[in-house]
Amino acid sequence: MKLFGILIMTAPAELPEAVICTSAIDVSSFGFFQRSSAQEFIIFVSRTVSKRVQPFSKIQVVQEPHVIFAQASGDGLVAVAVCDNEYNPRVAFTMLSQVLQDFQQTFRGKYQRPMGDNFIQWPELQPTLTKYQNPEEADKILKIKKEIEETKVVMYDAIDKILERGEKIDNLVQKSDDLGMASKSFYTQAKKTNSGCCSIM
Repeated sequence: MKLFGILIMTAPAELPEAVICTSAIDVSSFGFFQRSSAQEFIIFVSRTVSKRVQPFSKIQVVQEPHVIFAQASGDGLVAVAVCDNEYNPRVAFTMLSQVLQDFQQTFRGKYQRPMGDNFIQWPELQPTLTKYQNPEEADKILKIKKEIEETKVVMYDAIDKILERGEKIDNLVQKSDDLGMASKSFYTQAKKTNSGCCSIM
């Protein structure tokens, strides 16, 4: 999963295209000669989407192999995230919602009159971009889900190993001094009954 950019846009109706209030872009995963083109693409799709998203709404636009997430406020701001197509949508929208809220609280009244791209300096956006490069670390629910998946893999592995030792367990039961003849007979009979049930099915 890769997050290429977070941009805060303003899209006043009187302007022909959206203006970048502030942005954090990371194109280091692209080849050296592709980086300027990648950055231009990120800016282009952010402008295009920002001008078309409705106030108080969220949209997800797929442009293979990228996905653009956008969330609009009611006062003309749009937060945009450009990611690869594996990025988790819930994490992206949670991050955009927080970024939008923080930006509004910090710069209220300063973004209504745009003066060209990146007219507001907001150093806090770059650490957010870095933090959300690994959504499992940034998002608690996703982190818990990953830990559960890893635990399930360990459990399945342990059960498989026990099943592989099935015949050895039979031998141990027969040799055990802890089990009386009745218990050994019960174990053998239960195994035959279960085996018979499985073969009928």
